[in-house]
Amino acid sequence: MTKNIAIIGGTDSSGGSGIGADLATIADQNCISHPVISAITLQNSKPAQIHAIPTIALKSQLSSLSALSLDAIKIGMLPDENSVLAVFEFLKNSICPKVILDPIRYSSSGIELISAKGWDTLRKTLVPLVDLLTPNINEARLLLDIGTSVEIHPKKLAEKCLKLGCSAIMLKGGHANDPDYSTDLLLMNNKEPQTFNYPRIKEGTKVRGTGCRLATAIACQWSVTNNLETSVFNAGKYLQNYIRNSVS
Repeated sequence: MTKNIAIIGGTDSSGGSGIGADLATIADQNCISHPVISAITLQNSKPAQIHAIPTIALKSQLSSLSALSLDAIKIGMLPDENSVLAVFEFLKNSICPKVILDPIRYSSSGIELISAKGWDTLRKTLVPLVDLLTPNINEARLLLDIGTSVEIHPKKLAEKCLKLGCSAIMLKGGHANDPDYSTDLLLMNNKEPQTFNYPRIKEGTKVRGTGCRLATAIACQWSVTNNLETSVFNAGKYLQNYIRNSVS
């Protein structure tokens, strides 16, 4: 049975990330996408521009999802507090069994994609509602207000994020210091942590939208396998192949 995957996020005019990456990933996974646009971004303009979708328009899009039987929801970029609260109200009434939040604070080029107030609201309202949180190391530090000067082991970082209320966290290791491997860490309540090691791909960091694609691939796989560990493994292999093909 083909699975229905809702994606909530922003567009990316420079290509490669955001809703565009989500749609391509869902197509690769042979699932059906149901997109909701939260913002329009012009990241290749100077200065970059972020245009939040009017709250009434965002709520209308979310309302349309309520009539669907969704197998998973993946949440990406939310530009401000109003958009976070709109998604929060939607999730409170949703019966979707699998909700993934990819908490995006800044773009890979350093552009602020959510306001400071929106980020704080996301941490307090959305994180406790989701089934899986997928931050990178920098985003996890920002969620916990831990500065980069403070040394903390990835497992401890994941454990602290889990205490924010989410059911599980996959801490992405792409920003770690290991020059040879990227290690993702999956941590669930009352289960031993699982690690997923991937060899670094030369020039792989130049490929955009990898975080978007990974979270979306997990959403698709999880809706099919109903097993989170297997889904993270399968999604990781998919992303590695995507990066290799992109750089070659």
